[in-house]
Amino acid sequence: MKRKGFAILAAALTAFMLPMLPPEAVPATVQAEAAENDICTVRVNTGYLALRSARTYDDKNEIGELYTGDIVQVLNRNDSTYWYVYSPKYSLAGYVNKNYLVNGSQAALTAEPAGDTYKVKVNTGYLALRSSNSYDVSNEIGELYTGDTVTLLNKDDPNYWYVYSPKFNKSGYVNKNYLNEAVITRTVRVSSGYLALRTSKSYDYRNEIGQLYTGDTVTVQNTSDSIYWYVYSPKLNKSGYVNKNYLY
Repeated sequence: MKRKGFAILAAALTAFMLPMLPPEAVPATVQAEAAENDICTVRVNTGYLALRSARTYDDKNEIGELYTGDIVQVLNRNDSTYWYVYSPKYSLAGYVNKNYLVNGSQAALTAEPAGDTYKVKVNTGYLALRSSNSYDVSNEIGELYTGDTVTLLNKDDPNYWYVYSPKFNKSGYVNKNYLNEAVITRTVRVSSGYLALRTSKSYDYRNEIGQLYTGDTVTVQNTSDSIYWYVYSPKLNKSGYVNKNYLY
């Protein structure tokens, strides 16, 4: 009985102390013991969810970048904002903002994800939503017509992009040649101060026509320049150029 009681106490202490460990690789035994409800999928509107070494929003404590579809194992949920998780992608444990996690390893595919939005454009007939990245009658899971929208999830394949269809509440593959880029929204993120909206593609205080702060959103209209993108700001009701390195 003493040995059994000691084992229970040791296990309880280990579970309590785990979230206080510095970010490091979690042993395979811990990963293997994860219950299904401890697995979450990252879901972000734009940019990434930071894996952090501390429970605070700070550029200096970022130890990893997690994108929509990445999986984490939740180790501790005690904090109201920052959960302690293990990332198989980095083999590291750290803190993430829980508001960007969806329960379940498949949750990002069953809930509407957020990303770049495209409109379907076909001359005749429809664009097939497919269960695999190949042209085959047997893998069709939906019919998309001109004007339907899809959200991009992955574009690694040169021909078939993996997308989410709000119309069918399904994810699948489509031939990218029948997608027209629609509205691309980005969020401003600056460490301090503001991001200037400018009348021209240059750094000059005289061409500033507005100030954009962290959290402000813009609609991207032109990305041809390597540094300055042409955007529209709903906040200012103006279009102009911004340094793209501060858009996420």
